[in-house]
Formats: sequence, structure tokens, C-alpha cells
Amino acid sequence: MLAPFPFLQAVTDRDRRWPRVAAMAAATPAAVLVLTLVFAIVLGILTGGAMFESAGGPRLQRSAIYVLQLGAGLGSMALAVMLAARYVFARPIATWLTAAPRFRWRLMLTGAALTVLGVGVLMVADALTRHGEFELPIFDPTASFALKGFYALAVVVGLFVAATAEEAVFRGYLLQQTAAFTRNTWVLIGLNAAVFAVAHLEFDPAALTARALAGAAFAWAALRLGGLEFAIGAHVATNLMIAFFQAPMLPDDPEVAGGLDDMVIEVLLAFYMVVIVELVRKSPRLMGSISSRA
Repeated sequence: MLAPFPFLQAVTDRDRRWPRVAAMAAATPAAVLVLTLVFAIVLGILTGGAMFESAGGPRLQRSAIYVLQLGAGLGSMALAVMLAARYVFARPIATWLTAAPRFRWRLMLTGAALTVLGVGVLMVADALTRHGEFELPIFDPTASFALKGFYALAVVVGLFVAATAEEAVFRGYLLQQTAAFTRNTWVLIGLNAAVFAVAHLEFDPAALTARALAGAAFAWAALRLGGLEFAIGAHVATNLMIAFFQAPMLPDDPEVAGGLDDMVIEVLLAFYMVVIVELVRKSPRLMGSISSRA
């Protein structure tokens, strides 16, 4: 049922009316095209076209520029989706982000901190048991202090925008839109996880599994905690741990086919996420005025 989940209380009969759903389907591509074009023009002017040139130079520099490009692209697309939804369904954008009166920054930071702890433990275990390869980009001895500082700032900003954009679209708009047509919690979570995995267009079984499990865990967090704050923090933290300690993110990196061990790690991480969500929801200080008896 929807009733136990405050995050879905904003869903009304208006959200399931097919004329509005059709209008959203038509408006979204147009809004994405227009807003992405506007962002591209503005970024091009502000950076003298540097943001769109073929990046050369050191690997950290190329990765930093790529992550900023990624954040700008995903951010503009997500904003377009949310603006389209705002006018088609006639409700505030904030209702797709949280059921709380205000965005709970403390909850977001808690999600980030607890995720860093969990991912860090799994990374260390992976390195000790399977001799996993970690380039430790943030400690790259060949890079200058200034370059590492630029890289750190760029990935924090770019990945925060990118993760917030993905959460707003998948766990915000899509999750609530699906809830307009089904009251089955597991269908909501399963469909959200599947779409999130496929949308990344990386079809290696390990990659699909990792993204589906992450999508399911983030959807569970949104439902149980009444908003996207925790999921945004956890999403950003997961990506930052990879960018800081595993390898720089680059578009031309070859896809890595994962094995059974990789899938086990992803299952453990998803299980950890579910456990900490259930612990966090017991804290009135973090939950604020939101309560979920489900």
C-alpha cells in the first residue's frame, strides 16, 4: 500500500490521468533538448569552449573535465524533467525530492558518511582477499598538488550534481509516477532498479547487477526515509570512493567484465544499505517530522 510511505503521499489521481502522462511523455524530450542546449551555450561562453574540446593532458585532468561535463549534462536533463513534471502535474518540484517540510541536509550527509564506511571496508577486503587493483588517483605521485586539488574539487561538484540528477529522475519522478499505477512495493522497487540499470547502457552482467542492486537500495531508502536525501548522499559517496581510491572516471575506459566475486560484493553493499536505512529511520533527529510505520 502507499499509505505507510510519506514520500508517495504527494501522488494523486492527477498523476495517473493518461492525458497528463502523455503530455509529460511529449514535453520531456522537448524540455531536455532546449535546456541542454541552453546549458551547453552558457558553458561554452563561460569556458571559451574548453568544456567541449577534446581533453588532453594528464589523466586526472581529463577525468576532472569529463566528470564536470557529465554533471552538467545530467544536471540539465534532470532539471528539464523536473520542470516538465512541475507544469504537467501542477505540483512543486520539492514533492519529488522529499516529504519533509525542508530538504534534510543532515540526513544526506549521514547517508554519505555511512556509505563511505561501508564501501571503504569492502574495498579493503577486496584488496586483501582478491588483490583488487586500486590506482589511488587522489594520491597519484606523478600529479602536482594543484592538479590533485582541481581533480578533487571537480569530482565532488560533478558527481554531486550527477548523483542528485539521477536520484531526482529515477527515485523522484519515476518512482512516484510508477506509484500512480501500482501499490505493490516490490513492483515499485524492482521496476525502478531495472530501469536504472538499463539506462546506463552497460550490459555486462556484473554492471547490470551492480546498478540494479544500487537502484533497489536507493529506492528502498527513498520509501523508508520519506525522501531522496539519504540516497543522494549514498550515491555521491559511492562514486567518490571510486573516483578517489579506485580509478579516475573516463569515457574511453574499456568495460570490465565482472565475475561472481564482484556480484557478491554488490550484494553485500546493497544489504548493508538496507540495514543502515532501517537504523537511520529510527532516529527522530535525522528523520525530522517524517515517520513511516511500514
